Parts: sequence; structure tokens; C-alpha cells
Amino acid sequence: MNLKKVLCAALSTVTAVSLLASCGGKGKMQMDKAELTGPKAYDEQIELKIPVYDRGMQGQADVDNNYWTDYVQKNFGDKYNIKMTFVPVTRKEDVTVFNELLAAGEEPDILFSYDYPTMISYYSRGAFQPIDEDVLKTYAPTFYEKTKDLEEYTKVDDQRYFLAATRPLAYNWVTLIRTDWLEKAGLSMPTNQEEYVNALKKFKELKLGGENTIPATESLYNAYFPNYEYREYPLSEEDNAMYSDITVASLTYDATKQKLKYMNQLYNDGLISPEWYLDKDGNQKQADFVSGKAGVFGFYLSQNPPVLQTLLQNCPDAKVAVLDAGAGYPEGTKPAGRADWPFGMVSGISVDCEHPEAVLMYFEWLAQDENLFVMQNGIENVTYKVEDEIPVLIDDYTGEERLNYNSNKDMWCLVTEGKDYGSDEKNLAVQKKTYAPAGFEDLIQQSYDGYQKTKEYKYTDFLFDRAIDSLSQYAETLKSKWEVIQVDLINCKPEEFDAKYEAACKEYLDAGYQAVLDEKEQAYADMKK
Repeated sequence: MNLKKVLCAALSTVTAVSLLASCGGKGKMQMDKAELTGPKAYDEQIELKIPVYDRGMQGQADVDNNYWTDYVQKNFGDKYNIKMTFVPVTRKEDVTVFNELLAAGEEPDILFSYDYPTMISYYSRGAFQPIDEDVLKTYAPTFYEKTKDLEEYTKVDDQRYFLAATRPLAYNWVTLIRTDWLEKAGLSMPTNQEEYVNALKKFKELKLGGENTIPATESLYNAYFPNYEYREYPLSEEDNAMYSDITVASLTYDATKQKLKYMNQLYNDGLISPEWYLDKDGNQKQADFVSGKAGVFGFYLSQNPPVLQTLLQNCPDAKVAVLDAGAGYPEGTKPAGRADWPFGMVSGISVDCEHPEAVLMYFEWLAQDENLFVMQNGIENVTYKVEDEIPVLIDDYTGEERLNYNSNKDMWCLVTEGKDYGSDEKNLAVQKKTYAPAGFEDLIQQSYDGYQKTKEYKYTDFLFDRAIDSLSQYAETLKSKWEVIQVDLINCKPEEFDAKYEAACKEYLDAGYQAVLDEKEQAYADMKK
């Protein structure tokens, strides 16, 4: 694929205080490149505003005010005379939050996203300033060296605008099934959709979670709605271009229709959370699983509060395993899925950032091994202990130094997507000890085995060579409609589904999705010329 990006911008004089003076911004001052000095303390204190995801996790400290934000201030901010201000960004509403901040002129010094098209959409609004290679190498040499292989994803028409984090493979996202329930139902691990639905029906029939058994947990879907079970395989490049993005749901795509119809069946058969549509943050489905009412639940193993420990406290005889990768897929189909890009978080420096070199200094500090290790693991014999030369988190530590969600990941994801110790083998060994709770290390192995089994069927989303402006224009409207439409289609009577779906598609297309499809079609055609 041609990874040429969009939007021409000529690089002129670059400064130590401004990556590009001609880009605009407030109070920027030009200097000669010869005066680039590298990181040093400011004579007068400056402020950096750094966004951090707020996932609304119960039992967690405030993401903008906790031991680790204080640690960053003391060990980075104070060293360089920088006031570090962390800006909470609701994880499931991050695009909305950033767009609102941009509209108000109150955006933080960087904007970020895991979704590349979202970053292009911010760029198309003039949100970012270019990043000169010499300035980057001067103020963030460690970060530059670690991420230079990702350079092609950071440039727009041969000019860098983005900072891309590395992405070592991680296996800590799992969908678990209660295997003690399977045993009581006389069933083996389901390997296709028919077997999976049959298992859920048995869970309900036997009331294995009590009178209010929830066979499989579910919650309200954001814009991203996975439908890989019903896509053709191999997927045509054009379909991938038209319907693969996480900004808006692909309601009119037949694969989406089939997935919604499948979920409608599950709902009407009482096989998913009865009030799934009220659970916008996933907290209720987690509560249902740890209480012992639910049989299937997907989450990050390293998540806090500790899911499996709480489950065992409530149900001492509970046993779990990673759900087979084929469960949920119709028999005879390939277990295809979304492959990760080689980059993790993508960040851009705000066009109005007064001190872009200070942003690079922060990325440099995070990327240095000694700092990254502490941010990922904490304090030896307090938050982690060393076993076989591997840092192992102390799961039940509840003091103020406890790590935030997923080992502080939402703070260090700017530079890397996961813990990396140099090889796949060692990373797997480390993940077993650091991501999985004691006694559940094999879940990481099961997740790894599932990935190996299906990796040949995974594919990345299509990457356009331009911004799809209609996505930015209509995303919020379409998201609001999608929240209502999905509930109506999944909760309606099966005989009502087809008529409701047709009406919903018309409403959705009229609300802006037709413009999105038209623009994507034209952009794809232009790329293929």
C-alpha cells in the first residue's frame, strides 16, 4: 500500500523553542539550528499540559492527581522547571473531548489517538505543528532511536507531524469462559458459533450463575463495532477501505447487519446481559462476572480492581479459560480479525504549543529505560518484586504508590504500547508474571496460542492517503444515532429486525454516512489511479 500521507506543508526555519515558527502559535521565537542545546532547565517555569485517559475505573486514584503524576513532576518537571498538568480525557469519548477542546482553543500540548484516521482528521484542521528531524534528535535522541523504524507512519508528504509509539505484542486482553460451568453442562470448549450459542443456552437453562444467570456479558458499543465473523475472507481491499474504521459504525455493511441480527438472537434468547444498553463503561458487566452471575467476560488481565481474585473470593470453585478463537464464528469460516498496526499511540504537538521542545524532552524522559521501567513497574518490594530476574507486580498492594490502570499504561503509552524486554520469548515470560494474577499465568499462554492460531487471518485497517473530512464532520452525529440504533435493533423482536434495519440505514445515511461512503469511494479510486 502507498503510505504517502496528505497535506503539503513546507518546512522553513526551525528553532529550538519552536519546531516551526511559520506554523503559527503563540509567542514563538526563531533561533538558528546551531543554537540547539538539548534538554536543559528553563530559567522561568513553563507549563506542559499532557492528556491522559480517564477510564472511570472503580477504586482507582484520579488520573490527573496521584502518586505517579507527582512522581513525574518531581523527577521530570522539577528537574527542568516545568509544571506538569495532566488533562483527563474520557477513554470512550476521547475524540469528542479533543474536538471540544480544539473548538474552544483549549487543547493540551499534544493530542493523541490509537486511530490513525482520527489523527489525520485533527491534522486537517491545522491542529499540529511540523516536527523537524534535527530538533527531534537533539531533544529526544532515545525516543528517536527506539521509534525510527516507524518513520513512514509519522510523515505527511515527507514532513514529520507525528510521534509514533512502538508496539511490542501483548497477550493480556482475554475473553474468558467459566470452564467449571462447561463441565457442569457436560460440554467441551466451544470452537464455533453453533457450539458457543449452545453452551450459553445450557448456562441459562441450568442457572449456573443463579436465578439471574447471565450467560455472556455485553455492554453498549461505541463507534467501533467488530463484525469480522461475517466478513468475506479474504476481505477485498475495497471493502476494507470502505468499512474498516473505528470512528463511525459501518451500519449499512452487510457484515454489520449480520452481526446485529446475531446479537438480536442472543438478546431475545436471554443469553446476554439483559440491560447491556445501560452499561456504557463496562463496569456493570465486570460486576456481573466477578459476582459469579456471568459465564463469559472480556477484559485486560492486568486490570484493576483485580477481576479474577474477586471472582474467586465470591466463587472459590470457579475455573476459567480463554475462549477459543473460533467461538462466535459460523462453522466453516476463518477466525479473521483486526491486526494491530506496528505502531501504538500516535501523538502530535499542538500548533499552539509554546514549547514543543519541552514536549520532546518529556517523550525522551519517558523513553529512557530507567524511567520507563519505574513507570511500568513502580518500586521494588513495594509494588513489585523480582523473581528469576523478572519484575513481578504485587497484586494486592493498595498503598498510595500502587500503579494506575494497567501498570500505569495510560501514562507511558506515549512511547510504547507494552512492556518490552528484548525478545518474544522473554516478553511472554514477563507477561505471564506481570499481567496474569498468581495462579493464572497459563491464561497468557492460552492467549498467545490463540494469537498464533489466528494471526494468518488478521489484517490491518485500510490506510487512506488523505483525510476523510466527512468523518470529522459527521462523526458526532453518527455516533449519537448509533447509540440509539444499536439498542433498537438488538432489543427488538426478531420479526421486526429487517424493517427496523432498513429504516435505520436510511436515517443513518441521511445523517451523513452517505457522505462518508462517497468520500471514501472517491479517495480509494484516486489512490488506485
